[in-house]
Amino acid sequence: MPKQSKSKSKAQTTKTKNKVQPEPLGITTSKWYWVMLTGVMVTVFSVVGYIMNLGIANTAVLLLTITLLIGLIGYVRITPSNLPVSKRATFLFIGASVIGFGAWAAIVLVATNAGFIESIFVDPFFIIPSVILCMIIGAFIGELLSKNSRIQALLFKP
Repeated sequence: MPKQSKSKSKAQTTKTKNKVQPEPLGITTSKWYWVMLTGVMVTVFSVVGYIMNLGIANTAVLLLTITLLIGLIGYVRITPSNLPVSKRATFLFIGASVIGFGAWAAIVLVATNAGFIESIFVDPFFIIPSVILCMIIGAFIGELLSKNSRIQALLFKP
């Protein structure tokens, strides 16, 4: 009785290992989901701002914060990336914490020294949305930096 060669079975197993599983499609991979979510949130927070008598400027800041946050999450969810999730999260974290918070601190420092605001603790409605806005913009910058292969090689040695 002839024995089967082992090379044939190895060839079959390597073919199955190299198959890439397609990413499961879900509702969050659709652009229309994010557009509809943004529209609903803008409507809801507009009504909430009107009911609470926040004023147009405060409502606009609140809407901008919510819209940018949903936009960041949707952009990260929809756009493909060649990086693993942990490395992509590292770029988002570096962008939000270093770039975003650094930009916020510089803006507050310049505004305080120039006399535009006496203290950052005067209006709590200024503090939280402004920090969130700067961190979201920093995360967008971090995501854009993650697409540069030279920066990837600099941070993550092959």
